[in-house]
Amino acid sequence: MDRKVRGFNLTELLITIVILLILSSFAFLWLRNLVLNQRLKASTDSLISAYETARLYAMTGRGQIGVGGDWQSRPWGVIITSNTAYTLFEDTNYNCQFDAGEGIKNFTVNPGVTIQPASGCDTIIFDKKGYPRNAQCGLGMCSVVLQNSAGSKRTIYIDRFGRIRYETQ
Repeated sequence: MDRKVRGFNLTELLITIVILLILSSFAFLWLRNLVLNQRLKASTDSLISAYETARLYAMTGRGQIGVGGDWQSRPWGVIITSNTAYTLFEDTNYNCQFDAGEGIKNFTVNPGVTIQPASGCDTIIFDKKGYPRNAQCGLGMCSVVLQNSAGSKRTIYIDRFGRIRYETQ
């Protein structure tokens, strides 16, 4: 048999390259969405942890003060200071608001994630029974939406008893 060895022609080579480019673009988009969703999950977990820390500190009396021989625990809260940052604070003057010098720790969310509190939900304070209060010292039933740049959302809900849960949308 007298066969000549042939290589690939230009058309076959270009088709193969195009197929590889298409497959790699799908892999890149999948990986990008995976990273953005992991950032959203980490930011949600961090904000929930800050809410739970404030509730626990308020209920266990961290930062107690003696008033007339009677011990009172101070309220603790979380204020959303911008669409990418929030602060854990101790309400030392009991006014249900964040004042200068009350901040304990500042947090920022991961890149590509934004925080969107519902109206009146930028400040949540927990009393000594663990009930949430808003900035006007009323009941603080609330929801906060975290969204990544891909459009995925997670909503954190705080009910009137202080229970904190989230839903993925």
